[in-house]
Amino acid sequence: MGAGARRIFPLTIIAGPVGLIYGVTAVENGLSEFETIFASFVIMAAAAQIALVQLIGDESSWAVVVGTTLIINLRFALYSATIASTFAEFPRRWRFALTHVLVDQTAMIALREFETERDPFYRHWFFLGSVLFFVTPWVIGTTIGALLGGEISNGWQLGFAVPATFIALVVPSIKNRPMLVAALVGGFVAVAASFLPNGLNIIAGAFCGIAAGVIAAPTPEPGS
Repeated sequence: MGAGARRIFPLTIIAGPVGLIYGVTAVENGLSEFETIFASFVIMAAAAQIALVQLIGDESSWAVVVGTTLIINLRFALYSATIASTFAEFPRRWRFALTHVLVDQTAMIALREFETERDPFYRHWFFLGSVLFFVTPWVIGTTIGALLGGEISNGWQLGFAVPATFIALVVPSIKNRPMLVAALVGGFVAVAASFLPNGLNIIAGAFCGIAAGVIAAPTPEPGS
């Protein structure tokens, strides 16, 4: 567990402020303190939760609210497909428990660590350590934001936290030219398509980035 906690530590600095943003936004848009905090345990996806409560505040239909949340969280299908073979080695109780806490940060940290560490016993304790160390400040931040929302929103500038945490995830993961091309193209498309509703620009950026990375990858030599 200690190794997972150490690897995730730089990202935990952002987890609390992001939780604050969500907690403040949720209460300002009509959710109760209990609903705000409970959602962080059930959904556990900051970008989707912030978009969800903003749509609720705009009195959007439930179809739009649920559909938007699902679209934003489509990236977890990619994470799941990538890490599925590793989780298949875990005992059943570990698979069910750890799947729920598969978030952007824990997925990226685990994928990098599991490239070199093959022992299933080490892997599930590593993942649990990273989860506990990241999710705890997220829940604490959510709770503080929900209970003290008005005072925090008037005095603090927290808008930097969401993009900062994703930058901190992406930059260490770029190890070669195709990955750099994918990141640049994906980011450019996501910004250029920001006029699209319901977070579709993020999905467009993801697919364009993947396509660009595949195109930029070197062609294997015949017979290799």
